[in-house]
Amino acid sequence: MGTLIGNITTYYRFVNDDLADPRTNKFPLVSNPIPIIVIMYVYHRFVKSWGPAFMANRQPYNLKNTIIVYNIIQIVLSGYLVAQCLTRLYLSGHYSMWCQKIVYEDTELERVVVSKVWLYYIIKIIDLMDTVFFVLRKKYNQVSFLHVYHHLGMCLLGFIGTKYVPGGHGVMLGFINSIVHAVMYSYYLISIVRPQWVRQWWKKYITQLQILQFLLLILHFGHVLFEPSCEYPKWVSFMFLPHNIFILFLFTDFYIKEYIRKKNKNKTN
Repeated sequence: MGTLIGNITTYYRFVNDDLADPRTNKFPLVSNPIPIIVIMYVYHRFVKSWGPAFMANRQPYNLKNTIIVYNIIQIVLSGYLVAQCLTRLYLSGHYSMWCQKIVYEDTELERVVVSKVWLYYIIKIIDLMDTVFFVLRKKYNQVSFLHVYHHLGMCLLGFIGTKYVPGGHGVMLGFINSIVHAVMYSYYLISIVRPQWVRQWWKKYITQLQILQFLLLILHFGHVLFEPSCEYPKWVSFMFLPHNIFILFLFTDFYIKEYIRKKNKNKTN
């Protein structure tokens, strides 16, 4: 038994410490997987069980002001990351959009990169509040498998990316996703502050933008597997692509049901 425990401990240290990037491995919520596992577990249990049970005999909470502040924070953080990627990496020519290896040299630019990768990971944890707000407002129809799976998956990928491969080719994921989120939370903000401005077709095109995002990311990570000269770790693509393809399928299925089948059904009626 002692040998088994010793082997498990040795393997854990190898995976958790030896394989990790030392630049980010001491960052909050990165040094070991237990905090993010606990956060993901509590989130899942709250939105699927504890939250609905708590709200069973209560009226929906009025969270308008809280959600307005939350949306503004999301827009500012997403816009900040987009601006940082553009000005410091892509437009300046320091990072390639086609294939970018991870730079391990201790430079000022790379210190900025790893800190922004960590910030993106933290934002994915903050994103979990979306579902909490749905539950507290009794919008249970919004707590779909797609919604919950997507949020949990992004938290897990954020942890892995920050701990093991901060920077390089994977930065494009955060860049594209931050653009989408800036647009998406702007829509949410307008819909709650100035609902009379909102047009029905906005939501449809935001879903199209999300689907385009997943297509671009599949191409972005997929071509790494067929580019021998690309020095970015290929195991990241093998891990990321199945998740992203599944998410693309779920979003496409949602789009077809929500905007194509319903439209055709309304026409026949």
